[in-house]
Amino acid sequence: MKVLVAVNEFKGSLSSLEIGEIISDKLNSNYDNITTLIQPIADGGDGFLALFKGFEKMKFKTINAARQECEVNYLLDTKRKEAVIEIAEVIGLKHLKDIQRDPYKTSTVGLGRLISFLLKKGINHFLIGLGGSATNDCGIGMLSELGIQFTDKNGNPCKHGMNDLMKINKIDLRFINDKFKNAKFTIISDVNNPLIGKNGATYVYSKQKGLSESKFQEADKYIENFADIVNTVVQKNNIFNEGSGAAGGLGFAFMSFSNATIQSGSQFMINYLGLEKIIQDMDIVITGEGKLDKQSFMGKAPIEIARVAKKFHKKVIFLAGNILDDELSELNEDDKKLIDASFSIQRRFISLNTAMDKKVSKENLENTIVQIFNILEFNNG
Repeated sequence: MKVLVAVNEFKGSLSSLEIGEIISDKLNSNYDNITTLIQPIADGGDGFLALFKGFEKMKFKTINAARQECEVNYLLDTKRKEAVIEIAEVIGLKHLKDIQRDPYKTSTVGLGRLISFLLKKGINHFLIGLGGSATNDCGIGMLSELGIQFTDKNGNPCKHGMNDLMKINKIDLRFINDKFKNAKFTIISDVNNPLIGKNGATYVYSKQKGLSESKFQEADKYIENFADIVNTVVQKNNIFNEGSGAAGGLGFAFMSFSNATIQSGSQFMINYLGLEKIIQDMDIVITGEGKLDKQSFMGKAPIEIARVAKKFHKKVIFLAGNILDDELSELNEDDKKLIDASFSIQRRFISLNTAMDKKVSKENLENTIVQIFNILEFNNG
């Protein structure tokens, strides 16, 4: 029996590679007739850098979303003048404490500093994974570092978070970085949400970034007003484009102010890794992520892998820390058929902090995978 293990990162706990190794080690030690293949996956969010080969891993000192000094990783190929940036690594939620999560304050300036630095080094092509951001500022901090000036009615600069975004009434492009204008950006998005509306950046993703639901309508209106100013300045409207709401509106920023093309993170990953060919040779695909809910079916990697598996009539097992059955019951019948069996790895009632502990997660994964394959062995026996 050939088993592909391609599970997304459990945010704040285990990486995609760690999950793969835990499952593979347990299967290989417990069963003689199982061959496993580990494939780390990411659809533009956490773990995006792990997909790439042939790049040099580099470090850069900048500031995180809470505007604290930090050192971040990125990938570089100086010969091809190409860099890979993972938004989650630079301005990601994973670097912030709960008390620091506030989209009115969190900023994308740190990302702009990294891009500006790389432009000075002669990099002219950027691959940017947009998932996992802690921000909802439509990229004003990033763009400010690249020469675009945002000001309020009194001419004061606006560059940090939604507290500043809500005040913007003028955008000045006269001092934009020429290298930024001429560079190419390939944007890899793990979601296809528009910028505004009930399916947009604020309503769908800002709660996990620290915004209370009572503020959704207000925040969405601020973003709509800002976007209207942008559309007048750049003479194009990207508000409802798929992916414009990714990373708190960073998708919209790149679409509006740079030479950018946007790609589905999952499709990019599937093509880059050659997953269709790999899956054809498998019997079972094990995939998953921290939470299985309706958002999982909005273009996220594990479900798109399941789609490929079903194309070739393979069995799909989905592992998650948390499964929201009430949301899954609302899916259409075709989507429901993408997963043959789903399992929460939680073995008992424990706190979230305990569940996310690496040692606990490892034990829960091992116990769950053994129980699953004991049943499979019994049925095949």
